[in-house]
This record gives sequence, C-alpha cells and structure tokens, in this order.
Amino acid sequence: MCEVSDKLKLCSCKTEDVEKLKHYWILQRPFQGDISVVGTIMAPADCGTLLEEINPDRIETQLNENSCFDADINYKENDILYLYFTCNKPSLEIPDPSGYLAYAFQFKNSKWEKASYDHFNTNLEKIQAGMIRKPFK
Repeated sequence: MCEVSDKLKLCSCKTEDVEKLKHYWILQRPFQGDISVVGTIMAPADCGTLLEEINPDRIETQLNENSCFDADINYKENDILYLYFTCNKPSLEIPDPSGYLAYAFQFKNSKWEKASYDHFNTNLEKIQAGMIRKPFK
C-alpha cells in the first residue's frame, strides 16, 4: 500500500534531474510573463479514496508542524510544493500499479494548504527541488 510515511524527509541535496528520481519534490513560484512548454502530460495514478483521504492530510500536517526539509527554505506567499511518489506496488487501492502519486500544496497565510494538482499550470518557475526520503510507511 502506498500510504505516505509520517516521517517524510525532503532532501535539498543538489540533483541534476529530480524527475529521474523515484520520489521527489519541486518547489515552484508564480512567474510573471509568458512561458511555453512542450511535452507530455502524465496523469497521476488513481490511488483510491482511502489514500486520497489519508495522504494529503498527513503531508499537510508534517509540512506545517515538523520541518520536513533538511535545510531552511525561503517560502513566499503562493509558492507551490509538488510531491511525487512512485508507487509500483499492486494493491486494491491503486488500480494502476505502475503509476505515481502527485500532491500539491500552496503556501498561504504563512502555512501550507492542500491544493489541486494542476497539470497545465505553466506560469510557475522552479525554485528548488530534491529527493524524498522515507516516503512510505
């Protein structure tokens, strides 16, 4: 089962291409201007209602109560944090065992809040990224 750990660690170590990692995070900030993106959109796996209730709440709590990051990060209002988890264990909750789980959180009023994962938001610039350690229970 791909239930997110209650001991997430978001590593800020330098990585050439985080999207090649099994589990990773990306902090993005709204960008003023035009940007064009060419590529393929991969929809996150449907992880079922049980995990969709547990995981976002668990992550939001950790982001706001614990310091999940291994270094100080300078968040700004409206920053968006995306977390990507590769979940390749077949289970009853996840119909697509080759998929990944993607969650989004927005920094508003000095705290992280659950946000909708938007595949088409190209008005963001990457600020920082890294590996997720201890991703699952």
